[in-house]
Amino acid sequence: MSPSDKPLAWLHGEIRTPPFSRAARLEAGSLLRVLQRGDKLSMPYSRPMPSIGPRCHELRIVDERADWRIVYRVDHEAVVILEVFEKKTRKTPQIGDRRVQTTPQGLRRMIWREAMEKTKKQRLEKRGWKIGSVAEFLDLTPEENRYIELKLALGEHLKRRRRIRRLSQESLAKLLSSSQSRVAKMEAADPSVSLDLLVRSLLTLGSSEKELAKVIAAAGGART
Repeated sequence: MSPSDKPLAWLHGEIRTPPFSRAARLEAGSLLRVLQRGDKLSMPYSRPMPSIGPRCHELRIVDERADWRIVYRVDHEAVVILEVFEKKTRKTPQIGDRRVQTTPQGLRRMIWREAMEKTKKQRLEKRGWKIGSVAEFLDLTPEENRYIELKLALGEHLKRRRRIRRLSQESLAKLLSSSQSRVAKMEAADPSVSLDLLVRSLLTLGSSEKELAKVIAAAGGART
C-alpha cells in the first residue's frame, strides 16, 4: 500500500466481514484497493447512492449463491465502509445515522500515514471505529492479498510503460489486437483482467523478465 493510498474505516463490531467465496474476496479486494488509490468505479461494479448520503456508493459483488452489497463513502482521508448486506430484495436497508453522517472530527483530522499518533487511533477505536486495511476487512489470506497487490502493480506498470513509449490507450489496444476499454481495464486492474493478460501485454510492450521480476518482488512486499 502506497503512503498516498487511503485507509479503510468501519464501525468495528457492526460491520463484519461477509462470508464471501475466494473469488468474491478477490474481486471485492481488488475493487476496494482501486478505491483506496483514489480511482473511481462505475457500473457494473459500483453505483452512486445519493439516497443514503453525499459521496455514498455501493459495490456490487456477485458470489456463487448470493449477491452482496458493500455501501461505502469516499472521504478525503479514508474510504468509509457503511454497511455490508446480502441483496435479497430491491429495497436498500436503512443505515444508521452514526455511519452516514459526516465522519467523526477525530477521523477527519487524522494523518493517514504510518507515523500517525497511536493515541489518536486508540481514541477512534474506543468510539467504535476500526482503522485498517482491505486484508483485515475481508479477512484475506496472505496469498489472496499478494495476488491482489500483484494485479495492481502490473496494471500500474502497464500504464507507466505505455506512457514511456508515448502511446495512447487506443494505440496500445491496436498493438495488442484489443480495445481501448480493455486496456483501460488492464491499467485499473479490473477483476475481469487476468494476470496472464497483464504479463503478455507487458512483454509485448517490451518489458524484460528482469523488469517484471522487480515489479513482482515489490508487490510481494506490499501491505494493504
